[in-house]
Amino acid sequence: MNPNHFANFLQVLEFYKLKQIPRNSSNHYYDEKDNVSYQRRETTAEHVFSCLKLADFFLTTEPEFANLDTLKSYELLMYHDDVEIVTRDTGISERKKRLYKEQAELEAIPILSQRLPTGLDKKLLDYDFEYRTKISEESKFANGIDKMDSLVHEFQYPLDWGPKGFDELNVRAWFQPVFEYSPTFIKYFEATIQHLESQGYFNK
Repeated sequence: MNPNHFANFLQVLEFYKLKQIPRNSSNHYYDEKDNVSYQRRETTAEHVFSCLKLADFFLTTEPEFANLDTLKSYELLMYHDDVEIVTRDTGISERKKRLYKEQAELEAIPILSQRLPTGLDKKLLDYDFEYRTKISEESKFANGIDKMDSLVHEFQYPLDWGPKGFDELNVRAWFQPVFEYSPTFIKYFEATIQHLESQGYFNK
């Protein structure tokens, strides 16, 4: 193998850093290999993985999304949070930091692209632009999946809602706008709000 080709291949390690980027979301589980119970933060890589699974659910079961380009939808989700390798995650509760989130990410994207294997560098730039601008049906879908995944993930952790200040009003403010283009997403979002309310998630 050409040494230059292998050097290019080794740059995929940049993506592996997503496994080490903590999000504000919880991740509690028992590790049977080490016989240890962990209470830690979810990583960005875990979020991307569950986004892909959630996207597969909607693409497979909901007629509204039947004509979407499946591969493009998956790839948009694969790349949508890679910028956090440089910027780290900014949670929705970090209100002051979020004022500068978009600008910080736009500055970081070209920096990150230079660290990636040839071919994937341009893919990052193209998919990041498409995702941010929502110029395609697939990018609107991917944005909806990103937000829906955050909600679904937190079904497992009732204490991350009301006790941390997340009531129906601010959940609607943060999440509803990205779903409003889609009758399917709105249907699931309203069902989610009803589930959270009926199960007492919003109680402090």
